[in-house]
Amino acid sequence: MKPMPESPKPLHVSVRLEDDVYWATVEEFPGVFATGDTLEELRENLAEGIALVLAAPGVEPPRVTLAPLRHGPVAMEARSELVYA
Repeated sequence: MKPMPESPKPLHVSVRLEDDVYWATVEEFPGVFATGDTLEELRENLAEGIALVLAAPGVEPPRVTLAPLRHGPVAMEARSELVYA
């Protein structure tokens, strides 16, 4: 169980879109993984995953509220091939 933050903390969420489904991980909470058909559904599922990490064993998970997901610059994926000369 992780301690509950005392004030809002910025999170680093890595979001991917594959086959029309969003999925994400949260850098500050290893093991939290969520999916959603929309960014709003993804945000709700991430909040649930974080609440489960913060929950004490046998205790109801705390209420976790995440602000809307904001995106930064998009990283471009690049691929290459190894050519033996």
